[in-house]
Amino acid sequence: MAERQDREQEYIFRNVQLFKNDTLGTGSYGAVCKAKCDQLLCAAKLLYPVLFQMTVPDLGKEHRHPFRRFETECAFLKRINHPNIVQYLGTYRDPDTNAPVLLMELMDESLTHFLESLPGDIPYHIQVNLSYDIVQALAFLHSNGIIHRDLSSNNVLLIAGTRAKVTDFGMSKFRDINITRQATMTTCPGKPAFMSPEALNQPPVYTEKLDNFSFGVLLVQTTTRQFPNPTDPFDTVQLPDPRNPGRTVEARLPIPELERRQAHMSLIEPTHPLLPIARHCLKDRDVERPSSQQLCQTLDALKRTPRYQESSQQDLLQMLREKDEQLQANRETITQNNEHFHTQANEIQTLQYDKATLQQEAEARERQLRRLNQELQSNEENTAALQKAIDQRDREVTQLRETLASKKEESHDLSTRMHQVALQYEQATLKKPVTIESAPVNIGSGSSAVIGDKAYLNNRSTTVYEFSNNHWHELPTYHNECFTIVNVDDMLTTVGGRSDTQYYTNKLYSYINNKWVEHFPPMPTRRWTPGAVYANNTLVVAGGFRDSKILNTVEILNTANMQWSIVSSLPVPTRHPSTAICGDYVYIHPRAIHAQEKYSVYKCSVRQITQSQPSSAIWKKIALLPVSWSTLVTINGHLLAVGGEHYSNGEYTKNIYQYNETSWIIKNQMSTPRAACVTAALPGNKLMVVGGDDTRRKCEIATCV
Repeated sequence: MAERQDREQEYIFRNVQLFKNDTLGTGSYGAVCKAKCDQLLCAAKLLYPVLFQMTVPDLGKEHRHPFRRFETECAFLKRINHPNIVQYLGTYRDPDTNAPVLLMELMDESLTHFLESLPGDIPYHIQVNLSYDIVQALAFLHSNGIIHRDLSSNNVLLIAGTRAKVTDFGMSKFRDINITRQATMTTCPGKPAFMSPEALNQPPVYTEKLDNFSFGVLLVQTTTRQFPNPTDPFDTVQLPDPRNPGRTVEARLPIPELERRQAHMSLIEPTHPLLPIARHCLKDRDVERPSSQQLCQTLDALKRTPRYQESSQQDLLQMLREKDEQLQANRETITQNNEHFHTQANEIQTLQYDKATLQQEAEARERQLRRLNQELQSNEENTAALQKAIDQRDREVTQLRETLASKKEESHDLSTRMHQVALQYEQATLKKPVTIESAPVNIGSGSSAVIGDKAYLNNRSTTVYEFSNNHWHELPTYHNECFTIVNVDDMLTTVGGRSDTQYYTNKLYSYINNKWVEHFPPMPTRRWTPGAVYANNTLVVAGGFRDSKILNTVEILNTANMQWSIVSSLPVPTRHPSTAICGDYVYIHPRAIHAQEKYSVYKCSVRQITQSQPSSAIWKKIALLPVSWSTLVTINGHLLAVGGEHYSNGEYTKNIYQYNETSWIIKNQMSTPRAACVTAALPGNKLMVVGGDDTRRKCEIATCV
């Protein structure tokens, strides 16, 4: 069991297993392997036993002693905790060697391995993200008086190739932040290719800017995917001998770092935003280099640039293409399973034929047995022979019956499996709709909300109607009309609207204790007939009318802190939009007045809505609907579009369409054609359809199975 002295800093594990054959990396002093602490997979750093038994050398060169380095690393990790620094879990004694073991969180790979194994260039936004994670760790260390002193691509570990954490603090030093800016330090033991000029002097005089120089080398390595290989730090030149005129002496002059690394940096695109940051970090004088806090601010600013956003979107598009390929592979698997299903059906048919043949053969043997019994009764002299024949026939009949029973079992098993396979590929559909009590008023282009087992509908008038126990009930009159209702935190809430005294309003009212109460803060924009949808503490309001203009404005309310924000507008204005939440996405059917937009549907993830800037393009158009003026609703995790109008002939449709990530397919039909109807998703996967053009009061309900 791992020993723990500081229970507030270390985890307590009942059982620790070291997988020494599953090595993650090796070094001069030891190796890192996988380990299992109780049920947690982690990494274990082990010293070679022979090094653990070494005597302590000169304390002035403590970094050369492996055990000293191990103790230093444990002490540093125990005192620091940051999301971009590898998490320390504790120490442990190897029962085989009694050597100390450092337990840390398990990462995927080092930055060195990632750069060497990647088949192509690293996407720009990944370069910025990894660099930002590294400099975040440096800023934390420097603010706590810690110098890493050995920052390199080997000591940066990655998770899924997108997040970076700094590790290996065996060479780190605590620096008194109250002493002078520079101080003479012990010899810096880092890798020469990553070290600054002042760290290689004798004696070395350096500050935390040493780590920032190493970070500059990492920037060049990350963008070029090539390990740094600077030229010789000195240049041998012939200078005039001041003592002997006419003669020269040989001298070694230092070469500026930017000149030593010019060949490496020339591989970077001249306009690459990380190149000037790297050049700034590689200055010869540490006072000319940026601080880690300045680097954090610079990289954070890069994450808000168009180039970064475009790179992120391209990465997202690549993920979508991979998902499409996976979907195609799944379709091929379904096809193969269908072929297997047909093969099994043929096998069952063959077994049924064999069963009939065996049954006929058994009946023939039965008739033969009866004839033998008759012969036995008529001829006593052949009794023994006949009895022997009867016994033989009995055994054959028994064997045939056993064979028949076995075939019956096989046939039953195959029938069962065929039924199970058929059930696996049975697609969800809508049962035949059932007509229910008509709505009390005409309803078209209205809005709905569902709270518990009750549905609420509004037809743009001042009244909201409640549907429960298969009957309609009228709620107290509201003081506005043309508002939109939505379920916000299980409260029936109105959004916007208009009245005789106030033509446009930005107010929100909730139905509490049989009264309409202004519970939420008003919207930034006054409007009526907007679209509204709510999920994950976020109320999204889109489109509507204001000052006789159709809006495309989108605003969100964070119900946790009661703050409104303006986000990216819809690509087109919309007056009566239909909205729905399906999975992690908000879907909006604009119902636009422009012919080219009549069939469009846009989507955006809730995360993008809450994190985007007003100027960013976050709304993506999906496959066009076959009709216009349809109504979106989510049933059983599927996005449906109910009814609509054919643009070619103006006729309304009965169809209910389902979105399958690439296109809209007809899933079922209503009993009556209608457009601009109102829908509600009731408990039990029930779809309620009310009103619409030409059927203003007719209601029907279907169950999704």
